[in-house]
Amino acid sequence: FFFGNDQGLLAVQLSVEMTVLPAEELEFEKRNALYKDELAARLDVLSGFINTVKPKAEAASQPTKPAPRRTSVGAGGTVTNFGVDYLYEMFERKDLDKFRAVGGLTGLASSKYLDTNLRKGIDASSVPDRREKFGDNCLPEAEMMTFWEHIMDALGDTMMLILCAAAVISLVLGLTVPDPHTGKIEYSTGWIEGAAILVSVTVVVFVTAINNYTKAQKFAELSAETSKRKVNVIRDGIKQQIDSTEIVVGDVLFVSSGDLLPADAILIDGVECKCDESTVTGEADIVDKDAEFDPFLIAGTSLMQGAGRAMVTGCGVNSTCGKQLALIRGSAEQETPLQKKLSVLADDIGYMGGAAAALTFIVLSIKELYMVMYGTNHLHLKPFLDFLIVAVTIVVVAIPEGLPLAVTIALAYSMREMMADNCLVRVMAACETMGGADAICSDKTGTLTTNTMTVVQAWVAEKRVVVPGSGIPVPNTGRGEGLLDGLNPFVVDQFCEACALNSTAEEKVTESGRTWTGNKTEIGILKFIKEKVGQDPMALQRSFPAESLRQFPFNPDKKRMTTVARKGNKFVSYVKGAPDLLLLQCEEYMSTSGKRMPLTKDKREYLKAVITDMALLGNRCILVGTADLPVVSMPAEDPEGSNFCVLSILGIQDPIREEVPGAVHKCQNAGITVRMVTGDNKQTACSIAEKAGIFQKEVGLAMEGIEFRQMAEEQPERLASLLPRLQVLARSSPQDKYILVEMLKKAGNTVAVTGDGTNDAPALKLADVGFAMYTGTEIAKTASDVVLLDDNFVSVVKACMWGRNVNDNIKKFIQFQVTVNIVGVALTFFGAAFSDTNTAPLTPVQLLWLNLIMDTLAALALATEQPSEKLLDREPSSRDSSLITKRMWINIGGHAVFQLILMLWLMSEGAANWFNVAPHSIVHRTVVFNVFIIVQIWNEFNARKLHGEFNVFSGMERSTGHLRVTVVMVLFQWCAVQYFGDFFGTRALNVPQWLACIGLGALCLPYGAALNLATGSEESRPVAAAPSRQSSGKFVTEGRAMTQRIRVAKAFGEVDSKKFS
Repeated sequence: FFFGNDQGLLAVQLSVEMTVLPAEELEFEKRNALYKDELAARLDVLSGFINTVKPKAEAASQPTKPAPRRTSVGAGGTVTNFGVDYLYEMFERKDLDKFRAVGGLTGLASSKYLDTNLRKGIDASSVPDRREKFGDNCLPEAEMMTFWEHIMDALGDTMMLILCAAAVISLVLGLTVPDPHTGKIEYSTGWIEGAAILVSVTVVVFVTAINNYTKAQKFAELSAETSKRKVNVIRDGIKQQIDSTEIVVGDVLFVSSGDLLPADAILIDGVECKCDESTVTGEADIVDKDAEFDPFLIAGTSLMQGAGRAMVTGCGVNSTCGKQLALIRGSAEQETPLQKKLSVLADDIGYMGGAAAALTFIVLSIKELYMVMYGTNHLHLKPFLDFLIVAVTIVVVAIPEGLPLAVTIALAYSMREMMADNCLVRVMAACETMGGADAICSDKTGTLTTNTMTVVQAWVAEKRVVVPGSGIPVPNTGRGEGLLDGLNPFVVDQFCEACALNSTAEEKVTESGRTWTGNKTEIGILKFIKEKVGQDPMALQRSFPAESLRQFPFNPDKKRMTTVARKGNKFVSYVKGAPDLLLLQCEEYMSTSGKRMPLTKDKREYLKAVITDMALLGNRCILVGTADLPVVSMPAEDPEGSNFCVLSILGIQDPIREEVPGAVHKCQNAGITVRMVTGDNKQTACSIAEKAGIFQKEVGLAMEGIEFRQMAEEQPERLASLLPRLQVLARSSPQDKYILVEMLKKAGNTVAVTGDGTNDAPALKLADVGFAMYTGTEIAKTASDVVLLDDNFVSVVKACMWGRNVNDNIKKFIQFQVTVNIVGVALTFFGAAFSDTNTAPLTPVQLLWLNLIMDTLAALALATEQPSEKLLDREPSSRDSSLITKRMWINIGGHAVFQLILMLWLMSEGAANWFNVAPHSIVHRTVVFNVFIIVQIWNEFNARKLHGEFNVFSGMERSTGHLRVTVVMVLFQWCAVQYFGDFFGTRALNVPQWLACIGLGALCLPYGAALNLATGSEESRPVAAAPSRQSSGKFVTEGRAMTQRIRVAKAFGEVDSKKFS
């Protein structure tokens, strides 16, 4: 009576029943729990009555047995002094008792701790104080290795330590022990060799540390960039978009389906909110969220369905999963598959180098002992130390530490350059994996199309209209400003009301003018209402108070969105969605006069024909309907029923991107099968796929999701035979896409998938490379490997090209590096073994110089070449293909033999006479060293081609970096020979000698051309699209396995799409 409404009556009724029914204990407990729940939820409204009712309620509600845990929450808490630790424990345990103790949602919001207005949000002026008091929403950066630690890590290499030890011993012996040839201690020169080795080791260590330090910084920057995302909050009563890192405790946060929750928050209100908390609990079940029984929204979890508002209570390191996320961020970087392959290759080459080094040491030692026995030399420790240094240097040269460096450079360079092609790479391995992709499962909307939805035709209450200028070959019966002129005004109002209220899109006024925000389809419908019908959808929305509306977001299983509106004393449901499903639930249609008419069989067939006509023109069809609900209060869940009335069928056009047909053709020419997976009906999907060049009626196959699932269960062999021809999967559900990806992968395909919705996440995660749309949900982005910044299919094709380019660049370096290693090791062994002086043709310092510039600079030159579209003129490489192809072995072996013969000739007296220098003199040795380095520089150009191409200079316009690095290498070599002779054991050469060295090195170019002509080119072309018997067999095997998985899922009742996914 005090309130004059049902709330006051409820309080009095509860108070009376608690006192007059104490004897009926069992019945009392049930009713008491029920009434207490309802009362507690409204205590913030009953502020004047609360102190009278609540003591009675608490006294009367003392249970004789434990109360159930599922208890609602109210205000009037007893705990007023709480802090970060209290809220952390409350969230960690989902402790409703702690929540009630602080007064529930209202108590938290009104407390001095949070001081939040649940409707208007926080004051923007309080943000700095809140950030200082509670911390920001950023995790502490993972502790990175310092530059000094990178130096120590590089210096800790076993071979580097052995070289350092040998250099120190050489330095000591050179300054304390007489030279065995002169019998004197050479103070002026005895220190040079040991010091030169130490300097060379220092340079190698510093270069390695700089490379690793730079790489770590680049990936830290990329990780920080990809972790940012936008969220919507309300501050000072104004809804605004901020970066997730700017959230503070107390913010009122808007959440919707697909969001990755950025902070711990308490749900204020929401509709059908369901969360995936598997990242925190490890349980795969989807958890229902509501403001009474489970209001805890945990940071790092995903909102799979629904929408609502929540109040932030913990962020950053003070959130529930802050510590776990900090640990994940600080975890070690994982090797990519290609890096693992290269590690194995490097180990194998290193073992062979170690064997060659041991053999070299043994041969030189035996020769030295032989000379000592026959009196040619005196027994001395110094020669054996020199042999050890040479052997260790051979191992250092043989180990291709440049391979991991080349991979790192290639991947980092590609990741940076792919940003310019609108591909934000989140997972480094995706750069290389896309090079082997042979199947792409693409969404339609926004990826193949422009995602600019426009209503071009409609059926409204028996009247068909076409928007002028759309090119639709249907007579336009509309006239004047409004296309629906001539219809009963009641019908027009009903149609506009149904479209405006059942929408999340809105028109905003900004500094730059009026802009539309929200779902693209809904924007298209509202613009049609405003521009073509002549009504203001925003005014219609404002005419209904917020409390008189309840929206139920789009449900992917029901293929519809619903809004319930309170109109006077009745409740009306408005729906829009897939017409083939909604039409089955319609029993009436709206006539031109505004009367609801029975939907007869003939009329139903007519509407199906209208839908088919629209779909065949490539239009997306949306059915708009309404129903009067037989309820007396606002429903809490999407009302079911089959008594809808058809108001309208809209034909929405989303044009194909102009560049898509060409991109699809490039994929097909590259041996990549493109499949379109969409929720549109079969006719619309086929029409659009045909325009995009994906669907060929003569050979291609289009299926609907229901047929696909049924065949996967009942006829797996038949599906296996049809799957290679499948080009369009229409009316597909998320599990359809998941099953398709799994079958393709098990059949040996490397699969790329595009997606933007929350329900696409399982398929994105399962695919070899998942592409999420930039406009997609946070869950989709988190599950993906690459984010398409322009949501364009062309960017997927560019990613394929970059992937192939990464693999090619790394193979180019392998081809070059292995040639250098083979020649370097063989030359050192044979030169030393057959030398009259028992010395290696190249000193340890010269070998380290070779190792330094050939590993680091050559990796920089070959790993950063730009891609060309010719990369798409051949088949993709399989995931099991060898790193070194047959053609590469021909190039490696051919050039190694040529270089070894050239170098052995240079060591001879005939070559010395040709250069007009004394045989075996220091100048002669300088010529050998100089030609060896120069021939490697020239051979880099040969290494640019992997398939036996004749012109090794083609495409140099895309390799300006290669040319710059080549100039740097030549300058380094010139300085080493001309100005650091004592250090490198060389003497300055004159101009004719330099020209002769350059000319001899350049001989590898015509030799390479002759080798290519003799062995032929193996540039591969894509094979026909028809599947092989082997691939068909794989599909059959996978079809049977899929049937078994579906049966197991059904046996456990997991038929819900999200659980199944």
